[in-house]
Amino acid sequence: MLYKIAICDDELNQIKIVSDYLTRFSIKTDTEFQIERFTSGNELLKKYYNEKSPFDIIFLDMEMPGRNGIETAQEIRNLPDRNVLIAFITSFPEYMQDSFDVQASQYLTKPISYELFEQKLEKMLSYIGELETNITVISQKSGEIILHLDDIVCIESDKKAGIIITTNKDEMIIKGKLTDFEDELADKYFISIHRSCIANMKYIRKFNADSLEFSTGKIVPVSRRKLSEIKEAFSKYMVMRYKR
Repeated sequence: MLYKIAICDDELNQIKIVSDYLTRFSIKTDTEFQIERFTSGNELLKKYYNEKSPFDIIFLDMEMPGRNGIETAQEIRNLPDRNVLIAFITSFPEYMQDSFDVQASQYLTKPISYELFEQKLEKMLSYIGELETNITVISQKSGEIILHLDDIVCIESDKKAGIIITTNKDEMIIKGKLTDFEDELADKYFISIHRSCIANMKYIRKFNADSLEFSTGKIVPVSRRKLSEIKEAFSKYMVMRYKR
């Protein structure tokens, strides 16, 4: 498989370091990369405006003049490209908390050692491999619907409409039972937040007193009785996510 990689950094020497590390990894593991280099967030976004989802992984500097890494990543997510893995490169680890809304995959702190780079890259490539099989097939009279679980924001049950599946791009209404999805997705980082809704923890942005907000802007009610349980599960998910 050929992996499409973007490196975006205003420092040319940092671009060279990441490029050299990718070449070293490619020779060592016989992995193919197609690499494009950008010196600003605006340059990277021009590529996105002209081509849909052009990359598998982006190595993105957090601290760039003009449009910084966080702002660039936010624009990419809003296009939307929810599946590209973003690895932030930063000299200031305390900025990592600012990246919560843009769903960063990994963090690399300057100066970057090859050993750490290799570990992070292996995890991202493994995750991409998982996405290829991480799908659900929904059978309907009109045919089969194939969805990547990573694209699903939440699944809701509505007495009148049926099952409403919200993805990072649109909504669809199908026939079925919410319990069927609960059983299938129980070990896929989905959690029941209400008797009529299960949510993908990847998209949870923040909790309110009786609702939660997804990174897509959608807000859904949360069972107050289950709120502490949901927060605990989400905390465990975040720890696992950043250890990947």
